[in-house]
Amino acid sequence: MEQIYKLKMLKDIVYDFDKIKEYMSENLQKQFIKELNTKFKILRQMPKLYQRSYYEKKTHTDYRRIVHRKYIIIYKIHKNQITILRIVSEKENYLKSRFFKSSL
Repeated sequence: MEQIYKLKMLKDIVYDFDKIKEYMSENLQKQFIKELNTKFKILRQMPKLYQRSYYEKKTHTDYRRIVHRKYIIIYKIHKNQITILRIVSEKENYLKSRFFKSSL
């Protein structure tokens, strides 16, 4: 039987969702969350399915990313747990953000 990983979200995700919802109608928000939950279900079964994030000069990190519509979900795998760290716009340079650099 396959291992199902636990899914944990950091508190910054609430802020990220609020920011995202500002640009969406209520119906679009529901669809966005429904699709995201489907991806999370797959992620819990196959956490290494999505690609690693790369930092300057192709140095890999322990972070992985999921592209969902116009957003990037950054997560990390540790033992039997997946931690969702942030959801950022694809236009945002998250690799240069203070959050990402301080976590390296």
